[in-house]
Amino acid sequence: MKLVDIVGRRMRLTEAGAFFAEHAARVLDVAAALERDMREFADVESGELRLGATVTIGSYGLAPIAARFYEHFPHVTLSVRVANTRRIAEDVRHGALSLALVEGELDDPALDVVPYQHDLLALVVPRAHRLARLRRRIEPDDLREERFVAREAGSGTRALFERAMRGAGIVPNVVLALPTGEGIAQAVEAGVGIAAISTLVTRAAVEAGRLRRIEVPQLDFRRSFQLVRMKHLTPSPAAQAFARIAVELGTASGG
Repeated sequence: MKLVDIVGRRMRLTEAGAFFAEHAARVLDVAAALERDMREFADVESGELRLGATVTIGSYGLAPIAARFYEHFPHVTLSVRVANTRRIAEDVRHGALSLALVEGELDDPALDVVPYQHDLLALVVPRAHRLARLRRRIEPDDLREERFVAREAGSGTRALFERAMRGAGIVPNVVLALPTGEGIAQAVEAGVGIAAISTLVTRAAVEAGRLRRIEVPQLDFRRSFQLVRMKHLTPSPAAQAFARIAVELGTASGG
């Protein structure tokens, strides 16, 4: 089969050659991934562990787990991809990640999803906002005319926020979508709107008095952080160790 034509002094792939090159590149990618995976399986004392984390967990929940992991396995390299729940789940399905920590719900028969820690969203408003000055209990109807700042579509935080609001009969008016909790908190401080985001994100701003947290008892903003990996695949020793530490720390924190 002729793969290359010689035109003048240059080589040019034939159609068969282009077909072969494309498929050969795929085979080499698979071989590289297999080699990487086998190194990960070979020894928990070395190698690389490919992790995924959603934005809130990557910013606030991953560091304590990584620190404990490195106490026991200082020579393992943690390679972390941070994205929203939907994208991280796709990477796990496609084999790009060995283990992921997500905050959104997943309903995928190909994935093994195990809760490891609880989290809570809370409504936050600027410190001078009218809702912060109400003397009575705040009801869902008090939120109908409010502008909201929220995470982007595909985020677990956004999905929980919209589900809780719909459960209370409210269609939230989202005027700004941002990819990080920090950006949302800053937008709320600036007066763009109000938001429901993790207490992990807003703790410092609330304690400093820049934001006020308000309670609406009818809104259920509870959720779980979850470990995600492919079903029916044996996790590597490094992935097993990391998952075990995540569960231990989640249990110790009351999660």
